[in-house]
Amino acid sequence: MPTPEAGTSGAPEAQRAAGRGRPPDPVKHAAILDAARRLFFSGSIQALNMEAVARASGVSKVTVYSHFGDLQGLIRAVVLRQRSDMTAALDDLPSAQCGLRQALIDLGCALMSFLSSDDYVALQRMLATLAGKETWLGTLVYRDGAEATRDRLAARLVEASARGDLRAHDSRLAAEQLLGMWQGIQTTGLLSGGCPRPDAEELRCRVECGVDVLLRAYAPE
Repeated sequence: MPTPEAGTSGAPEAQRAAGRGRPPDPVKHAAILDAARRLFFSGSIQALNMEAVARASGVSKVTVYSHFGDLQGLIRAVVLRQRSDMTAALDDLPSAQCGLRQALIDLGCALMSFLSSDDYVALQRMLATLAGKETWLGTLVYRDGAEATRDRLAARLVEASARGDLRAHDSRLAAEQLLGMWQGIQTTGLLSGGCPRPDAEELRCRVECGVDVLLRAYAPE
């Protein structure tokens, strides 16, 4: 079973090479991340190791180490890129409340599209089977994925409150409430195979309803 230090025999050499060599090649960096993402979301942690990523991305194992340091660093980079893709709608929130509503809807649609995907279901099932063995993995995914997404959303709600778009409120609680309304019991149903995957129209309806509930609950007095 892989650990954060798996395959470290090539790490010292890679670190020396990185220290004296050229800056990381962005094309190779992206190729490594793409390969790591495919393996990570395959639902089998055994398939994810530095050698397998190197082989799948067409680079040497030393190159993988020089870009990401170790397996934990590589997985964290995959999680961070996924989170960045989903939360892009929060990068530049408009200053008007109507713009805030659309930005939250865009975030919700991107997030729910991922949370209802085969990739997400495979990942969650894998994490559940490893919960008592590879605790570092679940901690990493929760901390840099779900928790960080909640905190980023909460920070944007604070900014909206400061602008006067929302009244003062517990932003972290409000962010969790919104995320909870979006997900409902869908994750349980998908993980257990008890419900079909919702289509884009159903997801958007759920997202819009959740956003409207939040905006009404914290509307300026």
